[in-house]
Amino acid sequence: MNNFYKILIFFLFHLPAFSENEINISLNSDSVWRGITQNNGEPTIGADVNFSVNNGFFSGAWIESCCSETSSYPTREIGFYAGYEKSFSEDLAISLNYVATNYPNSKIDNYDEIELNFSFYNFEVSYFKGLDNFPDYYELSYNYDFFNNSFYLTYGDFDSFKNDEASNGSNYSFGIDTLMKDFTFSFFYYYFNANGLNDLDDDGIVFSLSKKTSF
Repeated sequence: MNNFYKILIFFLFHLPAFSENEINISLNSDSVWRGITQNNGEPTIGADVNFSVNNGFFSGAWIESCCSETSSYPTREIGFYAGYEKSFSEDLAISLNYVATNYPNSKIDNYDEIELNFSFYNFEVSYFKGLDNFPDYYELSYNYDFFNNSFYLTYGDFDSFKNDEASNGSNYSFGIDTLMKDFTFSFFYYYFNANGLNDLDDDGIVFSLSKKTSF
């Protein structure tokens, strides 16, 4: 049994120890990761579960039916994260966590990262330190809430992985999340600007419908 399943079983048996638990189910028109489509424009379904305690520690796991551009690609993405967040005020916080992304039928594509996140007012700065020669990534974002909506802008930059020029470049996105009772409807536009060939540039619009439940 690998570490992911050990950690998942631990959390399931220790739910009462957590002060905030939630699960989120989503339907997506595509899966976009750092400006790159992972599912060739095809729909995906995903789920994630999140745990947090009052002292700042948090953890979670997710699964998505993505990454199937061809028959040789993985058809499922499973991951988990665990870390600590320190809030200095309502508008200022910093967090550090470990992120592990796994592909059960294509283990060669697995990767791990350490994420450092700094949020202040409506801005966030995130830096991902890749482990085992996985490239580093950083992202800047801005979020503005109004009524039952949330508008956001992001910019990120990622070096190529295993000399794959298709993953080497910067990405931009903007979108809106709309809360409708227990559901959230989201859409965003993304643009990937390749550092190499212009033929690798890509853009598109992604729609998502999700439902979050606390337990």
